[in-house]
Amino acid sequence: MFVATLLGSGCRPSTDEPAAPDAVFDRESVPWVLSARVESAPNSVWTLTGTVRARHEIPLSFRIGGEIQARLVDAGARVEEGDVLFRLDPRDVTQQRLAAEATVASAQAEHENANRERDRLGDLLVKRLASEQDHDRAVTAARAAEQRLVAAEATLEQARNAILYADLVAPAAGVILDVDGQVGQVVSPSQVVARLAEDGPREIEVQVPEARRIDLPTEATARLANGAGPVNGPTNGSASAPTSAQVTLREIAGSADPLSRTWRARYRLPELPSDPGLGTTVTLTFETARGASGPTARVPLGAVLERGEGPLIWRIEDGRVEPEPVELIGVVGEQAEIRTDLAPGTPVVALGAHLLLPGQAVRVLER
Repeated sequence: MFVATLLGSGCRPSTDEPAAPDAVFDRESVPWVLSARVESAPNSVWTLTGTVRARHEIPLSFRIGGEIQARLVDAGARVEEGDVLFRLDPRDVTQQRLAAEATVASAQAEHENANRERDRLGDLLVKRLASEQDHDRAVTAARAAEQRLVAAEATLEQARNAILYADLVAPAAGVILDVDGQVGQVVSPSQVVARLAEDGPREIEVQVPEARRIDLPTEATARLANGAGPVNGPTNGSASAPTSAQVTLREIAGSADPLSRTWRARYRLPELPSDPGLGTTVTLTFETARGASGPTARVPLGAVLERGEGPLIWRIEDGRVEPEPVELIGVVGEQAEIRTDLAPGTPVVALGAHLLLPGQAVRVLER
């Protein structure tokens, strides 16, 4: 009877209900994320920041070495063609000129003596009082003396030029960008002591990222970064006057900068009623037509995550997140332009992407 009782109690259904799966899941541990929708980007509008530069920037250096005796210009000064900027100590070149003049005088005397000897032996040869061999030696000596005179005169001309080279003059009118040479400094030939921005056309220099180099537009809109003052067009005394100008690409560097891995590009500025000034910060706005390289979209900048394996975004599906690799094209304001196969309207994580794992459950707060 005892055994039967035990067996009978084991066959009756239990009064304890099994725990529901949701009871094991701690909802408070599920993180909140801010979501946003993938937006289509039919046109690629992006910007680069650059500076106004002169078309020709000339590094200035002496043709000869020596000690700087006088510095006659400061950075930012305006100079005209032929203005003296630096002067070397002229004592050495002066002594070189004196030595060259003495060498010319000596060579001239030898040349005259050799000519007289040649003429004398020529007369004696006619009278058969000198041999042809002696006459030939005199002719050869006269020719050699003539060439020594030519060489001495060339050396004298170099010495005279060296005195002129002791003064470093401006090769063109413009503005001195910076000055490196100082009084008392000993400089070598071709050592840059100043840099001159020549008057003439102005350009905007920008650094182009590698992803933008191939399809870099040849035209752009230039605008002062701070919005103060005109880049083109009359102001009419109003601060709200046009501040933009159309610029065209003139050149792009053949190789990337070894440190920044960007390409230097220069855009021509048109003739302006008022000069924005060298070094003025300018923003170039570009519009690139979409190609067939893949669909493009825009997402908030915080949605793009980089963990060393390429950029990705988190796609939200059924309350969970999954990584979606993307190609980052550029940044426009607070938006990131990406190349992705996700359809417009797909929800993605806009904030808190760095805290997530693949397949993790999330609670969504829509933006």
